[in-house]
Amino acid sequence: MIKKVRTTRVYRFNAGHRLHDPQREEQWNRTIYGKCSNEGGHGHNYRLEVTVEGSPDPETGWVISPQLMDSIVDREVLEPLDHRNLNDVLDLSVAPVPTSEVLGIEIWQKLKSQFPPSSPLFRIILHETDKNVFEYYG
Repeated sequence: MIKKVRTTRVYRFNAGHRLHDPQREEQWNRTIYGKCSNEGGHGHNYRLEVTVEGSPDPETGWVISPQLMDSIVDREVLEPLDHRNLNDVLDLSVAPVPTSEVLGIEIWQKLKSQFPPSSPLFRIILHETDKNVFEYYG
């Protein structure tokens, strides 16, 4: 029987956003999103956990090389999102507001096809703050 192991690596990036639906009235946005709807937006120091699942390679012992995992996450997530305004860079077809739930789904979409079949993406966890944590399994 082949053993499955989950490997998680942790990444950090900084980004800003404004929780504001441009199709809605200002009062609606204020009621729903509160201070997160302020015109200037606000930022977060995000922590992203990326988990893949697979069997350890009989030669290296790794489910995936840490260097390969880092290069995928750097290219697909960190370079396009770090120090950016999420309102400008996210595909907002899921919802018109760049919440962390929407961000998590987009990160999943960017990563899911990038990992080798032997170590597919299993889960992402996105920490927006100490109190707001979002988990997505696709």
